[in-house]
Amino acid sequence: MTEFTRAQRWRRHAVEALIGGMIGAGFGFGMASFVDSTGFEQWTIAELASLGIGFMLLFMGGFVLVMSASEDRWRRLVAFRQPGSEPPDRDSMLAVRRQGVIIALTGPTLAAPPVLAHLGLGDDGRAIAAAGVMGALAVQSWLNWRLYRTSDELVRQVAIVAGAVCFWGAQLALFIWATLAKLWLVADVDSWTLLTLVMAAYLVASSWIGLRRGLGQL
Repeated sequence: MTEFTRAQRWRRHAVEALIGGMIGAGFGFGMASFVDSTGFEQWTIAELASLGIGFMLLFMGGFVLVMSASEDRWRRLVAFRQPGSEPPDRDSMLAVRRQGVIIALTGPTLAAPPVLAHLGLGDDGRAIAAAGVMGALAVQSWLNWRLYRTSDELVRQVAIVAGAVCFWGAQLALFIWATLAKLWLVADVDSWTLLTLVMAAYLVASSWIGLRRGLGQL
């Protein structure tokens, strides 16, 4: 596989940073305009955070899908990121593409509820919107199950450990906060805030565990 020089790597990282910055700036401007048009004071910190997390997931999933659409392009990326690594086989490529679809679908699914909530929809509109989000969630869950069933043992272990760490950590934090809130020592929080915190915790836990076990190097 092709070896890349230090200068080539720095140039590649600079190009990636420039492209990511331009896309992020465009998204940020668009979201800021939308939030401002619906009344910034009506948005909670958790809702704004879910928009940011949703965009990050959509961008990550889109990047994976674009790079894995071509086997040659993916092999060049592997050679660039992991010099000396073996080229991926077709089963690995299929798993990568499925993961890209799941990540890309998770972003809009997470960002959609707060966006839809601020559109001023009627009862029928809210019911249709909820059905759409539930449909996307069902597709994502099915893809996650398929990916888990077809993945190797390492990927399964990362998913299991990350889920366990997130569950027990979130459970402990929720119990502490609920106890303090029940005793009127801190303010109570809404369900969307809790969901956003759990989602953020899972992303951090899964990324950290994946890196520690040799995944996510790309």
